[in-house]
Amino acid sequence: MAKGSNNNLPAYTTVENLLNLINVLKKNNKNEESIKALFGMGDSAYNNTKSALKAFGIIENESLDFKAIGREIAFSGEDNKKEEITKIVKCYEPYELVLNSIVTSRSVIKVTDIDTIKNLWGKAEFGSTDRNRNDGATLFMSIIDFIEFGSYIIGRGKNPTRIEWISNIKEKIESLNQEPNKNAAIQQRENIDSQGIDNIEASVIDTVPVEEELKVNPSAVKIADERNVKSINNPVSVVSLPNITINVDMSNWSDEKIKTFFKYAYGKFEED
Repeated sequence: MAKGSNNNLPAYTTVENLLNLINVLKKNNKNEESIKALFGMGDSAYNNTKSALKAFGIIENESLDFKAIGREIAFSGEDNKKEEITKIVKCYEPYELVLNSIVTSRSVIKVTDIDTIKNLWGKAEFGSTDRNRNDGATLFMSIIDFIEFGSYIIGRGKNPTRIEWISNIKEKIESLNQEPNKNAAIQQRENIDSQGIDNIEASVIDTVPVEEELKVNPSAVKIADERNVKSINNPVSVVSLPNITINVDMSNWSDEKIKTFFKYAYGKFEED
């Protein structure tokens, strides 16, 4: 996320507004006047909610078309919506900063008030103004409540607006941080398997049939057999080499020539 004077945090809206606009766009994302009418709120609420969807990568910056995660949220059931929005919380840098402060704390954090969140963002230069950070924090807390990481409590009297985290919040956040490594490991294994298959296919395609080579060049028997010996002495541990059948007419061969052939083919020869 870029820092500087134009560093507005998603704000001045609610998680309910986000989900409402997503549902409207699911039905019609071409006529903006119709979208505003279906959204059912004023221009300010509409524009702020639309800006938030863009900041979270739910819709395109230059249109109202869904990005991949937006389609997942729009066309999923309630539980899957929460899962996809959790991914946004994990990946959106200002929100990630707050979650990491929970994990890295030496003490058990049960409550985080709005000023703590604003101060974290201010130090990291997130948010354009104090008001933007304040309203951005209330949106963040409403999203945290929606994904069931904690309860969003609006301040009353001397009690500040705050998040009361679930009892296992640290483990919950740590499990999120482990998911990319798991996915990366799976992808790496898939890439290795794919490369292995490609290499096998390439070696089979490049193989010259031994029978054809013998017809053209009888001396090629020795060369072909030496290749087989190398394959036997240096087996591939991960995959099996392709089987090659060699048909050789030995009816006119001398006993010595036949013995030599099997010596090269199998790497050993026992005298009668």
